[in-house]
Formats: sequence, C-alpha cells, structure tokens
Amino acid sequence: MRRTFILAGGSAVLAALVACATSDDGSSSFLPDSDAGSSAVPEAAAPAEGGAWVRDAGGPTISWCSDAGWCATTLPDPDLTLTDIWPFDERAFAIAESQTLGTKVLEWTEATESWAYIDDNSQNAYGQGQYAGKIWAPNENEIYYGVAPSFLYHGTRATPSSPWTWESTRLEYSGRDFGPERDPGRPRYAKHSTYPEHYPALGVWGTSGDDVYAWYANTIFHRKSEDGGAPTWVPEYVAEDSATPDDAFFIFAAAGSSSDDVFFAGGRGRYNTGTTGVFPCTIVVRRTPDEYRRIVDHTINPAPEGTCRAKAGAVQFRADIFVAALGGNISLPITNPGWLTSIASPRPGAVVGILDRTNLGYIGSDGAGSALLNPVGVRGATYAFDPLLSSIWIHGDTAWLSGWGLVLEAENNPNAFAAGQGLRTAEELVTAGVDGGATYSISTTVLNGAPLDRSLLQVRGSSNTNLWAVGPRYALHKTTP
Repeated sequence: MRRTFILAGGSAVLAALVACATSDDGSSSFLPDSDAGSSAVPEAAAPAEGGAWVRDAGGPTISWCSDAGWCATTLPDPDLTLTDIWPFDERAFAIAESQTLGTKVLEWTEATESWAYIDDNSQNAYGQGQYAGKIWAPNENEIYYGVAPSFLYHGTRATPSSPWTWESTRLEYSGRDFGPERDPGRPRYAKHSTYPEHYPALGVWGTSGDDVYAWYANTIFHRKSEDGGAPTWVPEYVAEDSATPDDAFFIFAAAGSSSDDVFFAGGRGRYNTGTTGVFPCTIVVRRTPDEYRRIVDHTINPAPEGTCRAKAGAVQFRADIFVAALGGNISLPITNPGWLTSIASPRPGAVVGILDRTNLGYIGSDGAGSALLNPVGVRGATYAFDPLLSSIWIHGDTAWLSGWGLVLEAENNPNAFAAGQGLRTAEELVTAGVDGGATYSISTTVLNGAPLDRSLLQVRGSSNTNLWAVGPRYALHKTTP
C-alpha cells in the first residue's frame, strides 16, 4: 500500500502542507488531516505511467509512505492517539484516546482502506473513558478492551457485516487505597523527572477465545465459567506483599507461547511526595497449569540509594559486560529503577520486553529463573538521549520494536538475549567481536524527509508483511517485505 502524490502550486501549496503537518503541540506530523472523515489530500487523477498519482508534473512529489514501506492511513478524526492495535490479515482493531472524543475503538478494513468507529460510546459515560487500556481479539468477530476506571468491554458480531453487541464488566480492585489522586490503574513514573508518563495497568490478552486474561492494578483475572454458569472474570492472582504495606503493585502486559505458558509483566512501586509519581521496580509472574510463580521481584531502597534489590526467592536483573583487561565477561547486578512494560515470547518458557524504555530484558523460567539486561544502542530519531522504546512484537525469527520516532527490525535470537548480548547493528557485532549476537536495523518511518517527532506506542502485525505502528495521530501500515 504505497501512496505517492505530485502537487502543484508553488509556495502556497507548500505553506498549506506545512500547516497540515504541524500538530497542536508544534511537532511535525505528515499524516493528512481529515475533515468529516475525508482526507485533506484532493482526489487525484488516474495514475500515470509508473504508478504515481499525478496532479501536475511540475510540482513536488509528496509521499505518504516511507522508504521502508510504512504508509500513513487517514484516521476518522485528527485528535486521536492510538495506544494499541490488534491486527488480522484483512482487518485491524485499535483503541485510541482523545481529549475531545474520550476513548474510541476503531476497525480498519483492508478492502476499503479505511478506519471506522465500532464502539457504542457507552465507554464514555460519566466517570469513564479517561484513558484506554490494552485491546485484544481472538478473531475478526470478537474483541476485548479495557477503559478507565476499571472496565473490561467485550464485543461480538455474527459476521463482519453485522452490527456489534457490547457488554461490560467492572473489574474489582483488591489493593490498598492510596488516595483519589493515585489511580491504581494508571501509575505515573518519570525516567527523566521533567516528563513523568502514565502507564495503564489495565488490559486483556489471551491464547484463544476460550482462554482469556484481564488485569487491573495488581490483580490478574481469568475469564471462565464456574458451576456451569456464564463466563465471568475470576481473580486468579493478586500481587501484594504484607511485609511492605506501603508498596503498590501493577500489571502492565501479558504474553506467552501457549495456554500452559503465560507471563505477566508488572511493577512494584512506592509513591513519593514529589512530582515523579512512583519509584519503580520490576516484577514478572509466570502462570503454568500448576501455579503462578513470581520470577522477578524486588525490595525498594528509595532515594538517596534509589535501587531495586531482589527479594528472597526471586532473581535479580544482571548484565554481562565484556572487560578486555580480564579477557572475558563479568556479571553485574542491575539495581536501577524501572518497569517492564511490554513483552513478547521469543521461545517457550521465556519472554523479552521493554525495560525502563531503554533496554530489553530477557526473563527465563528454567531452574531458579534468569533475568538478563540486553542493551539497545540506537537513539531516537529526534530525541537526543535514550531511544524511549515503547513496544515489542515477535513473529517467527523477527522481532519488531517501536520507540520515539522509530521502528526497529531485529532478529529474534533468544540465545543471544539469554546471554545478555543485546541488540547491535551488523557492523557493531564485527567491531565488538561478538559471535552470535542479535542484530537490528532501523525500519525507517521518515516521511518526506522528516522523522516522526513523537512516540510510536505500539508495533504489531499478523505477519512480517502486515504490520502496524501507531501513536499520536498516526496509524502507519506496512505491507511490504
């Protein structure tokens, strides 16, 4: 799906393009705005020889696709921040937040190359809809999503052309009340203290239509029938620690290789009196048919120490660092604060995820368990410091990562992740003398010479040739190799 337009009109046209490409916060955006559901780009004439749509052969070429094949799609309203997406081959479901519309749920139809709202707007009733949770769908005619304050919506339809029927359930909260300003489903943490960010601890994921999990704050729910009745959300696991009643717990994401191998990534936090929200440490829980097991957990040593130390019975994140003077690697504990907020399964019994928005964390369940930090050396396309990674999705031998203004295409190399070798370019592997490490390359999202100056919050696909990367005012679609 590659869209190229050639426009005429000199400076007037360029000025109009600049106006359309500037968002309310002043950052660049090359997604065409929409007006009552239609694109701001005028309908073009028939394609000229070579496949480009032609308005005037003398004008500049404007492409809504990057060189890697990421193409901007037109959203039904410009004021949408797409926070999550669940694709199929011919359709995709997305959830979005909007300051003017509340929380919205959308469906993409490949046949028409268009987005449409599919929710009934009940999620924006008084006291609801302030933020969106995760979205998941077992098939094209069934969908789940979370929405504030703690609601889980379930939609079904008979066929793709049938109307949706929606039902909702409010998930219970069984943790401590930290006050009205501290939503247990949306903790706030600042990696860079000037810009604290909110992380929704509300969502849904499953291995099939008959095996679905939801989470809110510190509790994991399983949708199942008890005593032959209709399925309900049954609490199966509550993250808590009676030894530290001041600590709060959160679940952020789920992934796994089968119904017998499911991981949940979350965090332990301690509220402070400053503006940065919660002091964060990671937890990782694995569910098997026999038990829920907390593989990673920490005690919190707040400032001035500011560290996360492994609790008894849990494992500490470690980094394997090559020291030339010693002729080999040394293993060091990683005690820096941070959360694991997006995970995927590179092989059974393990997950790899975004750790503190900067690195990858590998968690293995063999024996006592393992937790290895994997550095990611890339920097954001327009951000001077860390890449500020947001999400990871794995399909076969390929791992896709999204971050601030960028998408990475990487090898899914669980052996390298388990050794803490990180992600490197092919050139860096040669320079570092690393044998068997995982490589990555930037899958460019640069449109018309300008990188996206905003975060792509989620990358996900149905295959490596049907991919989506979404964020504020963007839904980029890639269907090329």
